[in-house]
Amino acid sequence: MPAKSKQQQRFMGMVHAIQKGEKVKGASKELRHAARSISKKDAKDYASTKHDKIPTKKESFSKYYESRTYYSDTLHPSFWNGEVFADDIRMAILKIVADFLKEDENISEDIIEDIQLTGSLANYNYSEKSDLDVHILLDFADINDDEDLVKRALDGKRFIWNLKHNIKLNGHEVELYFQDIHEPHTASGLFSLQDNKWIKKPVHDKPEVDHRDVIRKSEEFKKEIRSLKDIISELGDEKELQLVNKRAKSLKQRIMKMRKEGLSSKGEFSVENLAFKNLRDNDYIAKLNDIIINSYDHMFNKEILGEKDLSTWLKERWCNR
Repeated sequence: MPAKSKQQQRFMGMVHAIQKGEKVKGASKELRHAARSISKKDAKDYASTKHDKIPTKKESFSKYYESRTYYSDTLHPSFWNGEVFADDIRMAILKIVADFLKEDENISEDIIEDIQLTGSLANYNYSEKSDLDVHILLDFADINDDEDLVKRALDGKRFIWNLKHNIKLNGHEVELYFQDIHEPHTASGLFSLQDNKWIKKPVHDKPEVDHRDVIRKSEEFKKEIRSLKDIISELGDEKELQLVNKRAKSLKQRIMKMRKEGLSSKGEFSVENLAFKNLRDNDYIAKLNDIIINSYDHMFNKEILGEKDLSTWLKERWCNR
């Protein structure tokens, strides 16, 4: 994968150096972020391009990074041939859904209205961490008149299935969801796996994204998540750990609300949704979930509790920044 400019080649050389553990003097946040986000193979390929093979014309990193991270020229080639979905993948997903449904006697295949692929792998904004988001559509009222109860039960069933199984097709995890047919679902790309046809074709329209805004928005949350992660083993009081647990849960709710509002107002390429993806792809959502679990567990594990007070710890930490 050759670099398109000497500036890009030099930049990726520094990215590759950081990934190898070398110190790069004056490394910017943008450079460090790129080192975390870009695969080592891609960085090496770009960095190793010979100067006589690339033009002198400079290309801004932000332009390269935005096109690389947020949008592609084609649908994912591992799943699509042009706009035609790979039939072997489609049949595999339908078999997975059928096996999933067999585990619940209250759900029969004849009440399933459709099985749909949505999300970034039905669009141009996929990444190496994108899931195959498979939605199973049915009328919740066909199971029970209490549709809220049905939703909670199906969410629990889905959660347990996804917890028990780690199924990947061409390197991408299969995530199953139940969706009521009356529930509105906003998507710019929607494909019926059951009927093997597009419901809504995505339009290739490269968005204008200011990567700096995305980084600023995500860094607000990263900073607090790092602090909460560090603080757990420092505390020695159950009430203080309860506060950390409560704070972590509140933080997760804020992140999910941010994403939801971004999707509602400006769509998939809103700064809020891209900031969420930045957090997810850099494992900060996973870290936050771990904090919620560990802070609860530590309340009952007296052997690992220290003596430091939360307010003292926070004061020391933030004053020394």
